[in-house]
Amino acid sequence: MHIQKSVYTERLARLQELMEKSDVASVIIPPGPNFFYLTGFETESMERLAAMIVTGHGIIAICPDLMKEQLLANSWIDEIRSWNDAQDPYSMIKNLVPRGRVAIDGSLPYMHYARMHRFLAGEDILADDLMAKLRIMKDEHEISAIAEAVRRSEAALQDTIETLVPGMTEISIARRLEEKFAERGLQGPAFQTIVASGPNSSIPHHVPGNRKLDYGDILLMDFGGRYNGYASDITRTFFLGNVPEGFREIYEAVRDANETARGIIAPGVEYQEMDAAARKVISGRGFGKFFIHRLGHGLGISVHEDPYLVAGNTSMVQENGVFTIEPGIYIQGKGGVRIEDTNRFDGKSCTAFNGFTRDLTVI
Repeated sequence: MHIQKSVYTERLARLQELMEKSDVASVIIPPGPNFFYLTGFETESMERLAAMIVTGHGIIAICPDLMKEQLLANSWIDEIRSWNDAQDPYSMIKNLVPRGRVAIDGSLPYMHYARMHRFLAGEDILADDLMAKLRIMKDEHEISAIAEAVRRSEAALQDTIETLVPGMTEISIARRLEEKFAERGLQGPAFQTIVASGPNSSIPHHVPGNRKLDYGDILLMDFGGRYNGYASDITRTFFLGNVPEGFREIYEAVRDANETARGIIAPGVEYQEMDAAARKVISGRGFGKFFIHRLGHGLGISVHEDPYLVAGNTSMVQENGVFTIEPGIYIQGKGGVRIEDTNRFDGKSCTAFNGFTRDLTVI
């Protein structure tokens, strides 16, 4: 547990308030991002049932005996019902979940849902919307952790690019960057590191392979480290030795789109307006059909979470929301450019956590 108990109890109280407004009697949350958000304990769902049951009266945790000591040591939860392999944990649900609507976290494995469902006394619905409303607005502890994740991740990037030479493979560069994460005190990568060189940079989610870096290559690196449970998500595009024909113009279009989207953000602006503003810049330069994904996504405990910066999202930007802005242009067979920052809306304007330059860089 990285922060004081009062922060978690405040989050619990906000969830209980939303439950009351939504006529939800209980929420069932398995290990995962929402579990961590409410308890401070990082773990994953296993074949043995572990879950947190939130009611209007508080939190009760169900876990196997082998997890109980960890849960007590790493969270503020003290009401725990543990079970051994000779017991049926699903039958515990019957006595712990009150009658009424039950909201179930969408990450609960179906193998657990199928066995507990018969014990639920009321209608069950997804809890994801309730939790998204809580997590979209970051508190000061979350903002601090994300800022530190970005700072350390960028330091690891700088450490890495200083060592790059022709002949290195994409996968070796990715591994070197992740080694630098550890040296910079990060928990590890927040997601699989993307290193895409040459024509591979036109594939937005390219998986690093054995292609060797060569002079004249585009080098796209999409990466992020995790700090105190919170992620960063950054993309920078470099050029090795020289800039291929036409890509200076492409790079400037992407950078301008990134900065334009950030610049329009103010109270009352909708998330879809950010996407539209970036798209207008890129389309105006003649590359509209090559911008093939949404502008960005929320970020925090999860790398992808609400809000999503995409056409059709008419929600207005919320104070202390954290999200990426990551326009890109991808020319199949030639290469691509993406520039991605992690940003915060402070209630008045949008600022990036990033300090690493967005200027065109030849290495």
